[in-house]
Amino acid sequence: MNNKKEDEIYCVECGKPIKRNAVICVHCGVQVKKLAYQSKEVPTATHKSKSAAVVLAVFFSYWSWLYTYKRSRIKFWIAFSISTIWSFIYLTTGIDAISSKQSINYCFANYGNWIWIASFFGIGIWIWAIIDNATKPNSFYENYPR
Repeated sequence: MNNKKEDEIYCVECGKPIKRNAVICVHCGVQVKKLAYQSKEVPTATHKSKSAAVVLAVFFSYWSWLYTYKRSRIKFWIAFSISTIWSFIYLTTGIDAISSKQSINYCFANYGNWIWIASFFGIGIWIWAIIDNATKPNSFYENYPR
């Protein structure tokens, strides 16, 4: 006779008593409970928004790549380096104008080509960030960081 103890339940398939915390019946092999997965084994995705990424790119240029830094860090550091050089050129031009007590026209005459080149790279990075964020598929953002 099937005498059930206090820490046992009946198998839904064969009706024999099994331990209450059993996942599989030891008599018939039927799964009686779902397997519990630890959160460490199944990585969770952090959902991102493509719209947010594009808006960030429009207003903050390459800083938008911090939104998806795990996948965009190389682009971010390239753009940051170019932007730092660009800022340095503008600063040195302004400091030279102040220290030599010359007009800004003097600076453009001496550094004009560098300023145009730096501006070209700055606008290029801004457009690059917008296009890069806008052309990625939605799955890139929905399954981030996988």
